[in-house]
Amino acid sequence: MIKKEWKELLHSKWLKIVMIAILIIPCAYVCIFLGSMWDPYGNTKDIPVAVVNHDQKVFYENEMLDVGNDLVKNLEDSDAMKFQCVDEEEAEKGLEDGKYYMIITIPKDFSSNATTLLDKKPKNMVLQYTTNPGTNYIASKMDDSAISQIKEEVSSQVTKTYAKTIFEQIGTVSNGLKEAADGSHKLLDGVNQLSDGNKEISDNLNVLASSSLTFKDGANTLEVGLKDYTDGVLSVHDGITTLKDGVTTLKEATPQLSQGIQQLDEGSSELANGVSQYTEGVSQAYAGTQELVKNNAVLKEGTKSLSEGTKSLVAGNEQIVQGVNLLSEEISKGKVSLDSYLALYEELNSNAETKKFAEILKENGLKKEQLAQFGIHVESDLPSFEGMLKMLDGNLAQLQTAVGDQGLRTGVLTLQNGLTQLDSKVNDENLGLVTGLNRYIAGVEQVNNGLAQITQNNDRLNAGSKQLAAGTKSLSNKTPVLIDGISQLHQGTNQLFDGTSTLVANNQTLTNGSKELAKGANLIQDGASLLANGSMTLGDGLKEAKEGTTTLHTGLQDGAKESNIQTSDDTFTMMSAPLTTKHVETSVVKNNGHAMAPYMMSVALYVACMAFVLMFPLMKHVEDAKNGFTYWLGKASVWFVISTLAAVAMVGSLMLINGFAPENIGETFMFAVLVSAAFMALITLLSITCGKIGEFVLLIYMIINLGGSAGTYPLETSTSLFHTIHPFVPFTYSVNGFRKVISMSNASLSTECMVFAGILIVCSILTILIYQYRNKKPQPFLPQAFEHVNE
Repeated sequence: MIKKEWKELLHSKWLKIVMIAILIIPCAYVCIFLGSMWDPYGNTKDIPVAVVNHDQKVFYENEMLDVGNDLVKNLEDSDAMKFQCVDEEEAEKGLEDGKYYMIITIPKDFSSNATTLLDKKPKNMVLQYTTNPGTNYIASKMDDSAISQIKEEVSSQVTKTYAKTIFEQIGTVSNGLKEAADGSHKLLDGVNQLSDGNKEISDNLNVLASSSLTFKDGANTLEVGLKDYTDGVLSVHDGITTLKDGVTTLKEATPQLSQGIQQLDEGSSELANGVSQYTEGVSQAYAGTQELVKNNAVLKEGTKSLSEGTKSLVAGNEQIVQGVNLLSEEISKGKVSLDSYLALYEELNSNAETKKFAEILKENGLKKEQLAQFGIHVESDLPSFEGMLKMLDGNLAQLQTAVGDQGLRTGVLTLQNGLTQLDSKVNDENLGLVTGLNRYIAGVEQVNNGLAQITQNNDRLNAGSKQLAAGTKSLSNKTPVLIDGISQLHQGTNQLFDGTSTLVANNQTLTNGSKELAKGANLIQDGASLLANGSMTLGDGLKEAKEGTTTLHTGLQDGAKESNIQTSDDTFTMMSAPLTTKHVETSVVKNNGHAMAPYMMSVALYVACMAFVLMFPLMKHVEDAKNGFTYWLGKASVWFVISTLAAVAMVGSLMLINGFAPENIGETFMFAVLVSAAFMALITLLSITCGKIGEFVLLIYMIINLGGSAGTYPLETSTSLFHTIHPFVPFTYSVNGFRKVISMSNASLSTECMVFAGILIVCSILTILIYQYRNKKPQPFLPQAFEHVNE
């Protein structure tokens, strides 16, 4: 089929012409279209722009300022655009006719407004530019960029002039600051002389103030001393009064004191007896706890045996429960077995013939010699055997009841629960008998240890109680002497009270005299202090004036030094343009042609494949083919050769004619071949599926791809519709892939290659299936609207 397809192609002059034309289509498409816009931004120097200058020069700081003429000279020397200085009438006519793309108008107050920076209301410098977007919209946008650049240049030039003027004024200020610093030095000398004179006055006033202060201090000291004395007399008198009352009370209480001492003597004797009895009781208690401690070991062993015994009972009863359960199961199994024997017996009894009986025994796996081992003779003992089986069955039923849930099993389970509770009461960690006994044993040992310590102190306690009894006895004997001393103390306190009463009566006279003396001393001291303080205040003011003058002098000197700035033309340039930019590009796009190439290469390959499919017979003699796959294989050998040649010719012609230079040449060729093959497979599938309607579908589909691929402007500048379809159109991935191989050296093509490989494979499989369907289905039944134009 492949050989046949190529034979028809090579023998048809028409098809050979078509193939050559199709190969030329992508080359001409990309070369002519991209050539017209290959590097528009590199040739802006030929774009004509009219410049109209109405500016009038002015004098500023004794210098001529002519910003308008300077701007015109700079523009005429610039290669940004073709600037031509003309009059206003010619400029407007040229803009209307399309001779000029923009008019730049410099107003007459352009230079004048540049001098108003330091005015109360500065005026902006207005540079007017007029464009005609209808003539060429892109050119008008280039004009906007040029105006921005011109604005920056003019601003830099004017700012440079401003900076030069400001620095000149700063120099003037620096000279003034230097002269002011010299004057402040003379002022500082005068302040120093005033400060020295005031110091002498202050020293003399301080002598006077100090003398009066000494006199005042003496008077105050006397007044304070008299006050302390009179207060002390009152305090002593109050204390003696209290002492007198206390001694009187003590004397009145001496009978009770004597009686109490007697009772204390009697109580201490009784305490000695009680202590003796107490120590004897402690000794007895200690002996008793020792007996209890001796039994602790036996009690501990018994407790341990009790704990282990309860645990053994629980474990043993668990085995009994398991045995009862096992017995119940075995009885149940025996009952079932016995029932089967009874059923066997009934069958044996109803078939007593020897032959039949032997067959039954054989079916049940028994032999007559096996029954005879148990003393059973079938022919003679069957009736008595039946009775024995029935009796055994009844006994087993009774045994099953006795052992089951209502009998022995329930009993042992109840016993198990009781033993479990008993084990819990005995071995519980918190409330069990073992825990309680252990705590009791520990308590007995603690009591025993405590009584041992108490017993060790019995002798000291007895000795102390005896010493207390002897002391109270001696106190009782000396009570009469104590009572006599209290009487003498009472008489002495009465005499002392009379003396302090006399001192208190004379306190007021002393206090009045000292107050008069202190008043006079205060008047003298206040006057002297006022004079001294005034002089000190004057001295502080002169000191602050001196410091302020020093600060002023230093500041003026520093200001003069700091304002004396050394400037140059580089300084003014830095002030006018302090900022520079550094642009780092992560990819390389040499010009507009390389930027637009991914978009136009995608369109060129799609148009070439679409033109080929419209001219190539896709369905001719499909019904005569062996099958759909061989028919597709013959056609595909032509399709993909043509798509490959078209891709290679397109990239090669761009390189030879337009100077196309991608970053990855080999990957550019390979990716173009893959994209071209995928487009060929996709367009072929749509064409054979839709027939004549497919031509319209292919055109509409290309338009959708053009809008949704973001091949020219960023996707973010488009409407939401194009945002939605962007991920689903092939041009999106072909444009992205071509951008990577053309401008990015290390970018990955995995996603784009998978997309186009998927399109190629899926569309080829679907095409084969359609060919297979058309190969088997008779052609007359197909709707005419879906027949291909070239069949």
